[in-house]
Amino acid sequence: MHKLFSLMVMVAFLSGCAGAPPKPSPVVTSGEQQNAMQSAALIKARSLTVEQELASLTEMLANMEPDFTLGRGDVLSILVYDEPDLSLNSIPVGPNGHISLPLVGSVKAEGLTPEEFTAVLTQRLSEFVFEPQVSVMVLEFKSIEFTIFGEVVSPGVYPLETNVTITEAIARAGGLNKGQFRATTVELADLTNAFISRNGKVLPVNFIALVRDGDMRFDIELFPGDFVYIPSGLSQEVYILGEIAEPMAFAYRENMPMSRTMAMAEGFTKDADITRVHIVRGTLQNPTLIVSNFEDVLRGKAQDVALQPGDIIYIPPKGLATWSRMMDYILPTMQTIWTGMLVGRTLTN
Repeated sequence: MHKLFSLMVMVAFLSGCAGAPPKPSPVVTSGEQQNAMQSAALIKARSLTVEQELASLTEMLANMEPDFTLGRGDVLSILVYDEPDLSLNSIPVGPNGHISLPLVGSVKAEGLTPEEFTAVLTQRLSEFVFEPQVSVMVLEFKSIEFTIFGEVVSPGVYPLETNVTITEAIARAGGLNKGQFRATTVELADLTNAFISRNGKVLPVNFIALVRDGDMRFDIELFPGDFVYIPSGLSQEVYILGEIAEPMAFAYRENMPMSRTMAMAEGFTKDADITRVHIVRGTLQNPTLIVSNFEDVLRGKAQDVALQPGDIIYIPPKGLATWSRMMDYILPTMQTIWTGMLVGRTLTN
C-alpha cells in the first residue's frame, strides 16, 4: 500500500522527450462565427488504421532506449578475466546500494548502469591488478518496476525482473476484471481507451487489436517505469485541469455542459486563459481537440459545448500552448488523478 501512495507522487513528475507525441485531430473553434452550430457539429473525429498505429508505434520505439540502472536487490555476476579469486557469481546489491568485493571493498552500484558500474570496478581494480578486464552481467533485476492500474484483478506496482510484455503484465495482474450484467459475465475493462505511457508519452498501442484480435505486434516489451492503464467501461467522469486551483474529476451527468463543469472548479489561476479552453475527447493515442472561448460562452456570443464521458477540459496558460506542451502536462496529471481514485477504491474495499 505504501507503494501505491508513493506512486501518486511519482507519476506527477513523469516527463520525457523521447518519441513524438500523437498529433491531435483538426482543431475546431467555438466562437461567434459558430454561434448557430450544434455542439455535436463541433466534433470532427479522425481514425487511424491498425497499420498506421503500428507504424507510429514502431517509429516511437525506435527512438527509445531502456534506461536500466542497478538498484538494491539486483543480482549480479562479476567476472575479472584471469582472476578467479576476484570474480563473484550471484552477488546481490546490498540494502545500502553497495557491493563488497575482494581487494577494493565496498563499491556503490545503485543508480549506475551496468556499463558505468563496470567502469568503476575497472578503475578501482587497476590499483591492484594490471589492466583488469571486468565484465558485469545482471542475473536478476529486482529493483525496477512497472505499474498496471485499472480494471485488472490485482492492480499495482510489479517488479520487472525479466522481460515482460503487455499481455504478460495483464496476466501477472490476474487478468481483466469481470462482472455480472443480467446474469451474464461481462468484462468491465474499456480496451478502447486503455493505454501505456513511457517517459510521459502515450505509446500508440491498440489494445483492442492486441487483446481481442490477438495481434501480437502490439505486445511490446515493458521498460522500467512503464504505466499501463485499463479504464472501466462503466466509468462516467469528466476532468478539468490546467490553470485551476486543483485538478479534479466530476461524475458525468446527462446533458452536462462545459460551463457547468467550469463553474464547479475551485477557481482559476491568474495565468488562466479562458478564451482558449481546450477539450480533449477520445483516446489519448488518437484524440480530437475542441477549443472554446469561455468568455464568449458566458456573454452568450458562443454556444456552450456539451460534454461526453471521459472528456478532459484543459485551461491553458496565457500565451502559446502547443499540443506537445499540453500533453506533457495532461498525461501525468491524469495519471495522478486515476491513481488517487484507484487508491481510494482500494482503501474502501
